[in-house]
Amino acid sequence: MSTAFSIRDPLPAASAPSTAGDRSTEFTAVDPKVEQFSGPTLVVEAYAAIWVILMGWLFFQWRRQAALSERLDDLERTIDRAAANAEKKAKSGAT
Repeated sequence: MSTAFSIRDPLPAASAPSTAGDRSTEFTAVDPKVEQFSGPTLVVEAYAAIWVILMGWLFFQWRRQAALSERLDDLERTIDRAAANAEKKAKSGAT
């Protein structure tokens, strides 16, 4: 049973660590025919995604604030009714 690597040697024998002479040190342009996405398109898509996320977050915050305001108004009405009832009981108990 012959394999390219063993349990003790996880790297195949053919892929030895490269030396500085093996690596390219000059710039080589990417073939535009092979490239799938253009840079400006990706930037526009990223900004659009950020704006969509921001607008969604603001919408949900606005809805939460509206619900909180409604609850606060209801609480104020309840407190006013309780105060009015307490005044009525105080007036009827004093006579």
